[in-house]
Amino acid sequence: MLPPVAPPAPSSPLAGLPGALWLYRFDATGRAQPADALSGGAAAATWHWLHLDLSDARSAQLAATLPIPDDARAALLSPDTYVNLQREDDAAHGVFVDWVHQRGVDLAAEGQLRGDDGIGWLHFALTPSLLVTARRQPLRSVEAARRGITGSARIASPARLLEAIVEHFADTVERSSDSLSTRLDRIEDRVLADSIGEERRDLAQLRHQTVRLHRPLTAMRRVLKQFEQRHVSEEDDDLLATVSRLNQRFDDLDGDVATLQERARLLQDEVAAKLAERTNRHLYVLSMVTALLLPPSLVAGLFGMNLPGLPFAHSTHGLAFAMLLGVASSVLVFLALRRMGVSRST
Repeated sequence: MLPPVAPPAPSSPLAGLPGALWLYRFDATGRAQPADALSGGAAAATWHWLHLDLSDARSAQLAATLPIPDDARAALLSPDTYVNLQREDDAAHGVFVDWVHQRGVDLAAEGQLRGDDGIGWLHFALTPSLLVTARRQPLRSVEAARRGITGSARIASPARLLEAIVEHFADTVERSSDSLSTRLDRIEDRVLADSIGEERRDLAQLRHQTVRLHRPLTAMRRVLKQFEQRHVSEEDDDLLATVSRLNQRFDDLDGDVATLQERARLLQDEVAAKLAERTNRHLYVLSMVTALLLPPSLVAGLFGMNLPGLPFAHSTHGLAFAMLLGVASSVLVFLALRRMGVSRST
């Protein structure tokens, strides 16, 4: 008897798009639905979001079939790791920065950066009817945007979807900045209360985290501002309006992070000054003790010499006289230091 034949495995929804991670079609209301192929919709407002995995060699074959300009296709597949944004007629392309997403982490419960979160790069090509994004590592903002559109979010155009992705990046920066500000407030309270313990280490870690926030933020802000300046004469443009809104958001964030950096630097200087003052006090006490014990040590050394003719050598009260002489020498040194002002701590 022949063994039963297993039914054929169902084909992947993206079997015809090798190298793609997902494809969504947006209708005229901005509602997203999974799709298995790029196709024109009946409504003029229908457009698509295609997300590629650049670690899959087949993504290059898929990109070659997309209805985007050659420069946009090259930027989409390039290994560039710097922020840029270019425009060609009604298409745009570039590379934005994002945070690497750890698989298995709940984005809803993840409000800010962790210590091991790294930088990732989002390559994209944008046309009026298509947004193509590509990455080599899972990216947090892209995943957050995907979860948003599969929920209740409505996106009207590819430019607005790109804005939503960048806004998720900015939200992470803002939440992390607020958390760092709270930590800095606690450190500042301890410093002002002269309760300095591990503040130098904490401030060093905090400054390192603010630098991690500020570098990608500065790169995004610079590129978006330059793009807006180049195309300032264009009106009623969806992408330019998006860039303008993002510029305002990044300007505010940059000011907040820069303020954090300045506060942390000033507080680190104050901690160093307080620690130096504490060290100086300890050195002052040690110097005074050394100065006061030096004459008695000289007296003890003098009477410890095994030579004939030492004073009080045959007296029954010689030890008392030697101790009294040592104490008197310390008192004389103390009075001399006080007269010179050395014994007064500053």
